[in-house]
This record gives sequence, C-alpha cells and structure tokens, in this order.
Amino acid sequence: MKHRIWIENRQQNVRLFRGYVSFLRGVIGETLAFEAFPYKAEISVSMVSPEEIRELNASYRQKNASTDVLSFPMTEDFELLSEGDLSGDAVLLGDVIVCPQVIENQAKDFGTTFREELSLMVIHSVLHLLGYDHMEENEKKEMFAKQEAVLSLCREKWNQQEKKQ
Repeated sequence: MKHRIWIENRQQNVRLFRGYVSFLRGVIGETLAFEAFPYKAEISVSMVSPEEIRELNASYRQKNASTDVLSFPMTEDFELLSEGDLSGDAVLLGDVIVCPQVIENQAKDFGTTFREELSLMVIHSVLHLLGYDHMEENEKKEMFAKQEAVLSLCREKWNQQEKKQ
C-alpha cells in the first residue's frame, strides 16, 4: 500500500544525509506495516529549527523548551472510520514535527547515530498518531516495546540493503 508521506525540511541547523526523504518514508512505512494499519495513510513530516519547535512546544504543550519531536494526530478513533471518511482514499493521520538539531545532540548523548535516533523519534511520533501514549506505566511499556521492535525491523532492512551494495 502506498501511503502519502509529505516531508519538508524547514531548518538549516543540521545538514541532512542524502536520501533522507526516502529513508523516512521507509521508517514510517515499517511502522504502519508493523501496526497492520489497514488504510492508506497521509502523514506530514516537517524538519524544523530548535526555535520553531520550542515555539510549538510552548503553544501546544505549555513547555517553553526545544524538544526532539512533536506529534499532532488528526484521527482519534479509528474504529469510527467509515467509507465516507475514506472518500479521499487516505486517512489523514496527522503531522510529525522533528528537530534535527535536538536529535543530533541526543544521538551524541546516547552514543547512537543520527539516523538511528531520527528513526526512533519518527517511529515514536507515528505511534502517537496511531493512538498510542505513554502517560501510564503500562502504556509506556507497550509503546516503547513497539518502537524498539519497529526499529529492530528497520535495522534488519538497513543491513540487508548494505549487503546488496
């Protein structure tokens, strides 16, 4: 199933790697496949500066600080979807706002790569768009286990692609 994934780079703080658009589409596709999302999805991803994400975080979460990723779900109850909702042939899941500068700093702090940390944050955000949360401990365990499982699947694909090259 071909999803509609719009990716826009509105920041200049971090030079993104070649092929990042198809890379992120792959990560999002893996997340939707892992969750067996039955519809064609539409998701917007914006790469923004620390200043822009701080402003969004302050406006929507009342936290005046930069953050790695924000999720803005558009569909709240997937069981209420009807054929009429799918007349445009895609379910608008929502927006993912990513701050590459914060993610780059986190990757250094956590001893991982920028690609891995970016992938983890995008997976995390897409899970939020699909209705997952981590406010309660049991929700947190479930969501974090899912994001690690998807990241593991992504790693397998990356390793296979590297072997082909």
